Formats: sequence, structure tokens, C-alpha cells
Amino acid sequence: MSVQGQEAWVVAGLGVVTANLPQGNDLAGVLRHGANKGCCTCSINKDLALLSRYKQITDLESVQINNEFTMSRKKQMSPEYGLRIKQSILDELKREKHLQTPQDIYHTTAGKIGRLVKITVSLLSQEGVTAFLETWKNFEKPSVWCRLPNPISHHESFMMSDYLHLAMIMPFILHRFLKPLHLKSNELKIIQQ
Repeated sequence: MSVQGQEAWVVAGLGVVTANLPQGNDLAGVLRHGANKGCCTCSINKDLALLSRYKQITDLESVQINNEFTMSRKKQMSPEYGLRIKQSILDELKREKHLQTPQDIYHTTAGKIGRLVKITVSLLSQEGVTAFLETWKNFEKPSVWCRLPNPISHHESFMMSDYLHLAMIMPFILHRFLKPLHLKSNELKIIQQ
């Protein structure tokens, strides 16, 4: 390119790709939300915090999938790693696919709340489950909300909006009933430590 009479090389790059969750997963080369690891960041674990090498890990896993000879083995490994068999067209570019394809905040928040609900429910003793359900049934919810499923037995069927509604009322429900006897004794010791 000629800039003020001088020839200059212009290099363009990809900054950030904005997409909704399913298309964002396609562009990042990971499986969609119905998979075992259904988002760009679900399989990030302590390795990321310790090594900050998530891209390198998924790149190695992609190479392992592509090096398999049979399609059946590739299809078996793909959900195991949570990665797509066919890579995104954007992978031809030099980019950090996980950081440059951010998750939208709605899906990310609802997913975190879902995990928090599962963890909280797993801490409850049998007495805690009974007390929770009694408080849950009697808790006054806004009339414009759809009927929320039981968060103990039906949290797997929650929609994202259900998780967001639950996040608004869960602290109040816990505040109304929670006592030390409502938590599993071994979990209570861990929390105290």
C-alpha cells in the first residue's frame, strides 16, 4: 500500500468474533452445548490456571483426533475431548480461538448458576433437602414467572431462564431454613476448614 508516497506492507488480523453460543462453538471448533463439554470453556480446569495453555491443549487434542485413521474412532474421540472433527474455517488464520470467540454472558451466567445449584444441593443432608423443599414450595415467587421445576429432582430439566430466576431467590430460600444440621457433616467440616 502506498502511504504518503512510500510503499508499506499492511497486515490485517482478526480481533474478536461475536456470535451466539452455538455458532460461537462452531467457530471455536468445540462441540455445541448438548455435548459433554459443550462450550468453549467447559473443559478448562486447573491446567489453565497453572499453565495458561488451554489453546495448546485443545490444539494437541485436535491433532490426535485428526491423526486417527477411521471415522468411527474420530467420532468416538470428538465428544471425549469436546472438540469438533472438522475445524472452523477461521482456524486457517493465526488466532487464539478460545479468547477471540467469547461466550455470551447470558449462557455463561446461566451455566455457572446451574453448577452452583448442583453443588449446593449436593451439600444438603436429607433433613436439608426436606427443609429446602418445604421452604421452596412456600416461597412467594413473582406471578409473572413460569412455574419453576423442583431444583432438587428436576434441575437437569431447567431452562437457562429458570436458573436465572433461581439465582435471584436462592439466597433468600437458604436464609430462611439453613442450619448446620441441614448440611452433610463431612461437607460441613470441609467448609469450616
